[in-house]
Amino acid sequence: MRLIQTVDLGAIRRNVRAVRSKTRTRVLVMVKADAYGHGMTEVARSLADEADYLGVATLEEGEELRKNGVKTPVLVAICPPGGLARAKAAGLTAAVADEETLRALVAVPQCMRPAFHLKFDTGMHRLGLPAENAGEVTDLLAEHGVVPEGAYSHFREPDARQLDVFLSAAGRVRDSFPSALVHMASSSSLGIRGAALDMVRIGIAAYSGAMTVKSRVIAVRRVRAGECVGYGHFVLDHDTSVAVVFGGYFDGVRRENPSPVYIGDMLCPVCGSVCMDMFAVETGTNEVRTGDEVVLLGGALTAERVAEAWSATPYEVMTCWKGRIKRCYIDQRGSEKGG
Repeated sequence: MRLIQTVDLGAIRRNVRAVRSKTRTRVLVMVKADAYGHGMTEVARSLADEADYLGVATLEEGEELRKNGVKTPVLVAICPPGGLARAKAAGLTAAVADEETLRALVAVPQCMRPAFHLKFDTGMHRLGLPAENAGEVTDLLAEHGVVPEGAYSHFREPDARQLDVFLSAAGRVRDSFPSALVHMASSSSLGIRGAALDMVRIGIAAYSGAMTVKSRVIAVRRVRAGECVGYGHFVLDHDTSVAVVFGGYFDGVRRENPSPVYIGDMLCPVCGSVCMDMFAVETGTNEVRTGDEVVLLGGALTAERVAEAWSATPYEVMTCWKGRIKRCYIDQRGSEKGG
């Protein structure tokens, strides 16, 4: 028995088109972390005619895409100095985000130098060359005849002041390298005036509404007031029925602050503790049978709604599913295949 995770590739493509229509610029789609839990290779393949770039965190992710025939340009966010040759060999675009990597880049022969984008820190203080050093960076590159493909930064939150800092750094890059592709806007900052620039990078905006997770009822019990449900001492104060649902914290079901589920059109709260393999929900006087479908994510149970119940973020909701789960894909025409 497994949970069934269904990913609608057509929905992802429509989301990307909507962003392109809104911003009227190039679109980079983040497919790191297994495409936010949606399946990196399948999503990347489905976006061959939709995404101008793909984004990953690691060289290994980029290499996996190339191994599976993905030809779209791929920007690698974490590329240490020792990984530059690997990036070149795989046809990946490296992010240059620190002085050590910058020095290594200009030192390697051109035949071993990958395409690269300069990453500038504009206030997030995570990765990036200091934005105030943009002039020194471009002078060094120009001195060695090394041309960046692009330059970018990362919003810590939608903040026009950060954009101003980046525009100043990007201006220095463009002074020396007019063809450089500059980009900063992400899913949460698409609405900032002037932030679209030459390209936008989207993650969660690409995946909105594209995933459902379902299970089945494996038992139905009638419980009287004063009786316990599950481990510990969760005591019901009224007579009711409970449905036992397959799937537990091994599979990604949240143990703390679990979200309700839908059985048919009935929203059912979790009662008692979520176990490793199963959990119980209250069904009241409604008729529920073993084998009935249970929706854990999808439809009215959006990632945002589930995240609110968990006191978490939609990113955590999308990426948590693991263990005994089968991933299936559907497309705009409704065809389906297993994953």
